[in-house]
Amino acid sequence: MIELLRGVGGGRVVEWAAALESVREDFHSDPKYASSKLVSMYGGMGSLSDLVLYSGGQALVVENNEFDMLRSRLYKLVKS
Repeated sequence: MIELLRGVGGGRVVEWAAALESVREDFHSDPKYASSKLVSMYGGMGSLSDLVLYSGGQALVVENNEFDMLRSRLYKLVKS
């Protein structure tokens, strides 16, 4: 997900990539905390669940489909 976001780049997308990178690093030292932090990113307005990737004012269909699959898969892994 991080690499996909960085490949699209720009504004809020870069912030999400950095936030996910931070959580990934937290998993090494405190997996329980990192899991909680990650799950919290999925809720509320402007959350990771709401993120849609655009370029030049157009939604990136292929990238959004891949991101959605990865986002769902990660959520299921963390919740299990």
